[in-house]
Amino acid sequence: MLSIERKSMSKLRKLLFTDLDGSLLDHHNYDYSAALPAIRALRAQAIPWILTTSKTAAEVIELRAELDNHYPFIAENGAGIFWEAGSVLPQYLPKHGSVQPWGKGFEYVSLSRVLRSELLQLASSYKKQLKLSFIGFSDMSCQQIVECTGLSLIKAAKAKQRQFSEPLLWQDSEENLLKFQKALEPHGLQLIKGGRFVHLMGLSNKGLALQWLAHYYHQAWSQPIETMALGDGYNDIPLLEASDCPVIIRSPVNPRPKVNHPSVIVTQECGPLGWNQAVLNWLEQK
Repeated sequence: MLSIERKSMSKLRKLLFTDLDGSLLDHHNYDYSAALPAIRALRAQAIPWILTTSKTAAEVIELRAELDNHYPFIAENGAGIFWEAGSVLPQYLPKHGSVQPWGKGFEYVSLSRVLRSELLQLASSYKKQLKLSFIGFSDMSCQQIVECTGLSLIKAAKAKQRQFSEPLLWQDSEENLLKFQKALEPHGLQLIKGGRFVHLMGLSNKGLALQWLAHYYHQAWSQPIETMALGDGYNDIPLLEASDCPVIIRSPVNPRPKVNHPSVIVTQECGPLGWNQAVLNWLEQK
């Protein structure tokens, strides 16, 4: 359980938000061992580090247990914010969204206004109407997801347990992707490019989720907050732009996202190596 004390306004408190694939986790093998020194330093200073990802809640819960991370987390590109039941102080939660139970011992708030069933129906309709070529997670077998991602079969099954969004393996042109996006806009839907997939979802994003949790911690701590965000892809742009200290993690495969922020940093190393150095540098700052 998170224990949060209300203290004086004299000290600036730090709060970290991190993307997973390609950032904390190596793009090719999902290894995070190079980031362990910074993770230990975060624990030593009791700084919350919020896993912020396109992954599902089922995937993140497994990983956060492995990482011994007990803080809230952000799933499906900011559409859902989850935490262990009883680990947050409800009186300081932002008013947006109602708290719902999830799984065994978790709660969440949805920042998405479109049901996934509606989203899937629209995707199917426009795929036929615009003669688009793509395949969504809902139409893929676990084995197909394994082949696309390198995940194990068990992890692929958890990746299919989506509540708010639909990853699409895009097999069409950039021009048709723009046509699809334009058709979806009146329905309150968007397409967000991730490292491997295009994500069809409502108008939530990682940046809005950061602001939601930063508001919570500011109220609960009664102290000013400095946020750091780390990410490597296009879907991380809202997260990076919403933070005080944005860090672009250099990618071995993806072009650098264009982040509009006066203090943006780009790491020298890729993946968890770059992540580790950036976090340690930030923790050394007073």
